[in-house]
Parts: sequence; structure tokens; C-alpha cells
Amino acid sequence: DVSLSLAGHPLLKHINLHIKPGETVAVMGNTGSGKTLLMTLIPRLYDVTSGSLKIDGLPIKEWDLHTLRHNIGMATQDVFLFSDTVDGNIAYGDSGMSEEQTRHYAEISAADFIDKMENGFDTIVGERGVGLSGGQKQRLAIARAIIKDAPIYIFDDSFSALDFLTEKNLRTALNRRIAGRTQIVVTQRITSAMGADCIFVMDGGCLVDSGTHNELLARCRIYRE
Repeated sequence: DVSLSLAGHPLLKHINLHIKPGETVAVMGNTGSGKTLLMTLIPRLYDVTSGSLKIDGLPIKEWDLHTLRHNIGMATQDVFLFSDTVDGNIAYGDSGMSEEQTRHYAEISAADFIDKMENGFDTIVGERGVGLSGGQKQRLAIARAIIKDAPIYIFDDSFSALDFLTEKNLRTALNRRIAGRTQIVVTQRITSAMGADCIFVMDGGCLVDSGTHNELLARCRIYRE
């Protein structure tokens, strides 16, 4: 029964959902439906106004904040890259990583285009990723997220700038690398959601339905559209 209000405006209303450990779930809905806002509650970028959010049965406010965030790998649509090397931007996910380890994780999402850059992993990236395409920035952000080797991953529209084939190949590689981890994929692409164990459909800050792709096609107008 989670709700969230900001500046007196109700934005998320009476959300009830359960994600099992190791599940891959998708969250879908139109722009402004509350998908991203819902994701911000998990690492406590916002705290719920009412209701209870728990991880492993423990109310989220009882988790040490550093421990909570250390156990969540998150890649978002809006990627912030620093004026640093490609290697440094990826290793920002875990500054204790060696360059060899960083390259190992980048193999999954970004090594093919990094190797074609003038100085490879030592190429300096301009602040906010000046000179990189939207898809390249998202692939670096995904590498930065998975380097944490976390039990929970949130991919918030982080494949939106990729073409269909690149996304398909990347998702296949990701699923091999982080098999058994809990994945939450926020997306507006049906192709990104179809293989999920469960799909949650948001509308107007409410969770309006949940189920598999075929179940939702049969009964949920918003999902079908």
C-alpha cells in the first residue's frame, strides 16, 4: 500500500506488488505514469509517504543506506558521464576495480565500440559524454551498473537509445552474466518486456494490472495499446 506525495501532490497511489528473489520483472506504462518514480523508492532517492516498502522482509528505512545502495546496480535513461577516461567512467561503479576487471565487465555491453575509439579504454570522454551517441552512453552506464556485481539490478529505460538487434544481443549477454539476480526493467518497448517473469502496468501513478505478456494482451487495454 505504498503512496508517494511531493509538495502535497499525490504521485504514486496505493501500490501493491511483490518481486521474488531472482525474478526478472518489467514495469510498463505511458510517459508520466510513475514508472521511474517507483524505481527511485528502492534505493531511497525518495522515501514513501505512506505504506511499507521492504527488501528481504526488512522495512527499507531499517537498512543502512550505504549497504542498501551498494547492493543495487542501477542504469538510467539519462546517463551522466564524467570528464575522465572510458575506463574511469565504468570503474566509477566500483572504484576498487582494476583496469583488467573493468575491461572484463565492459566486454558484455560496450567493448566493441570502445576498442574502435582512438585510445580505446584510455580515451577521454567529455563531461556528460560529449562526442558519444546516446546508445554508447547507455552501454557505458550498463557496464558501470553491472560492475557492482549486485543482487538487485534496475534498468530504467536504459536500452531506449539502442536499436533492436543491439538490445537483443545485449540482453542475452546480460542475462547470462547476471543470471539469478533480481532484475527490474522499466521500458516502453514490448520486446524488452516480453520475456519477463511478470510485467507490471502503471497508469496515472497507480498499478493497474500485472501478469505475463499473453495475459496482459488478453485483458489490459493500456498494455495492448
